Amino acid sequence: MKNPFFEKYAKTITAVYILIFLLRVIETALVTYNYGFDNKIVVSECFGLFMDVFGVSVLIIAYGIISFLLSKFKSNVLRVVNITLLVVLTLISLSAIIYFAYRLNLLDIFLYQYSIREILFTVTTFPINIFQITMGFVIILVVLLFAWLIDKIRFNRVYLKLLYSFVLVSLPLFFLFNRLWGSNLDEYSLNKPFYFVEESIKYALKLEKDVTVDTEKFRELYPEKEFINDNYPLVHRAKRENELGKYFNKFTTKPNIVILIVEGLNDDFIHEYKGSRLMPFLSQLKDSGLYWERCFTLGERSFAVVPSVLGGLPYGDKGFTQQKRVPRHLSLVSILNANDYYTSFYYGLGAWFYSKSRFFRYNNIDLIFDKSRFSDSYSKIIVGEDKFFWGYNDRDLFRQSLEVIDTLKQSPRLDIYFTGTSHSPFAIEDEDYYDSQLKQLVRQPYEEFYQTHSTYLKSLLFVDDALKEYFNEYKKREDYENTVFIITGDHPMTELPIKNSLKRYHVPLLIFSDKLNEPQSFTNIVSHLDISEALLSFLQDYLIHIPAISTSLGGQLICNENKSHKNIAFMNENREVIDFLSGDYYLSGDKLYYVDSLLNIEEIEDTLIKSNFEEKLNVFRNMSLYVTREDRIISKEDYSKELGIDEEW
Repeated sequence: MKNPFFEKYAKTITAVYILIFLLRVIETALVTYNYGFDNKIVVSECFGLFMDVFGVSVLIIAYGIISFLLSKFKSNVLRVVNITLLVVLTLISLSAIIYFAYRLNLLDIFLYQYSIREILFTVTTFPINIFQITMGFVIILVVLLFAWLIDKIRFNRVYLKLLYSFVLVSLPLFFLFNRLWGSNLDEYSLNKPFYFVEESIKYALKLEKDVTVDTEKFRELYPEKEFINDNYPLVHRAKRENELGKYFNKFTTKPNIVILIVEGLNDDFIHEYKGSRLMPFLSQLKDSGLYWERCFTLGERSFAVVPSVLGGLPYGDKGFTQQKRVPRHLSLVSILNANDYYTSFYYGLGAWFYSKSRFFRYNNIDLIFDKSRFSDSYSKIIVGEDKFFWGYNDRDLFRQSLEVIDTLKQSPRLDIYFTGTSHSPFAIEDEDYYDSQLKQLVRQPYEEFYQTHSTYLKSLLFVDDALKEYFNEYKKREDYENTVFIITGDHPMTELPIKNSLKRYHVPLLIFSDKLNEPQSFTNIVSHLDISEALLSFLQDYLIHIPAISTSLGGQLICNENKSHKNIAFMNENREVIDFLSGDYYLSGDKLYYVDSLLNIEEIEDTLIKSNFEEKLNVFRNMSLYVTREDRIISKEDYSKELGIDEEW
């Protein structure tokens, strides 16, 4: 093997193998550091390293051809290209690995669903510590140093023959091993940077296709709705059955509505969780109000919750608020605005995130109060070396909002809150106090779990206390008995392990008021899409301009035995609509599951049900894309008529 190219390329191959090994060591160290030592995880990581060593032969051979062509140019060209690629791949690899070590989720195309501003905001709130940063810098320096000095290394012929023989043998062995054991690759053993690059290439090659809508089949998904307009397929007559009313004593005036969207609120948190009650106040409120045991958010991330809760709106390409142009639509905000409600949104972060402010401005909300408007008397949360102003904690959010409300028109009001403390960076006050509180909650055999996830669990204790203080303060107000509170989560906390793929969408729904005449727990399946229609039905006796039509995908919150199963499609964090729930069955990607009453799922084989669900999901997905892209939710005439306005368009 006298060809100088093969001698030089052997150095690149050696560098790649060393890099593969170092990245696995870094990944295993970070996961162990963040979540504790686990034999199963280490075994998975070692299996992943084994597959990496054989799998990288595909890259080595492919790039070898490119390198051979580049070698025909000046000698330093190949060296510069090699070093540049090595550094770029290292940075991509470290980013993918650090992301995984933080969330235990693979970095994939969901990154492309964010704006640059949202990505920078998310990155600044990552709880990356000095240990992780140091390890990252060390490996980059090692790679750079090795890449620069490798030319000084001389390999003998025996090493070269063994190296190239291993590469050539690795290629068929990789395909053989992948066929035999590929199904055993879990999230730990998968190669994180290769997965990210592979998914990115698929995303780049994916063309946006024209959608074909089937109006009749879409309407079959909602047999309870009376659709009336073929040009605007979502429009149907509003059948307003006040099923919530029987649980309330009569209000003498228009009731205030307070909607509390709690960041990362799993339904599990308001029950006994790992042997303890993490949120005792919310647990008590659940037992004192109306509670839906099986409520679902429609998105795996926060992008879905606002348009779903307030309008039962379709999802579009990336979530309703992320469309290039906001389609014309009705919402609880615009409808109550037309009925002389003062409407406001309170948020301790920047309201631009996930285009919340864009949605609220479209609906002519009276007040958007976010971190830019807080009083100087409240302490800013500053994170990161760059001293990034993240926002304010939930306790201060509630305190500030009540101060603001005291200066506003008092009744009637629609107040919408979106909390943020139980979100990265999970910054809380009185951390020592909550450390001691958490230690008192630890029960066997969950000691390691509490220790590993203490940052997230402490934030839940803090949020529960903040909510308790908010309600205690609200009780002192004259309008307390005239207020209805709706509490739900935007999505389950992604930093904590989730039982199964359906539980990714399982959030609590509570309705509480001093006017409730009895508590009640409901077992029927509902979703955020149902909330706005149920509230409008409840409020119809108090409103003057109540729309006679609706475009909501939702229905009512209380279902009798004669009503059909709800068909619910979900949008995951990659903005893919590939999950579908109906009755006792759940389709997730290409797998069908049976769902029991506790939302445990068991994979089943039933070709008929699976194909039926796939067809329904495709029909829904296409209609959702069509009406949002083409602005076909509601006509301008119906929009103006139903809100009682004379709008120039």
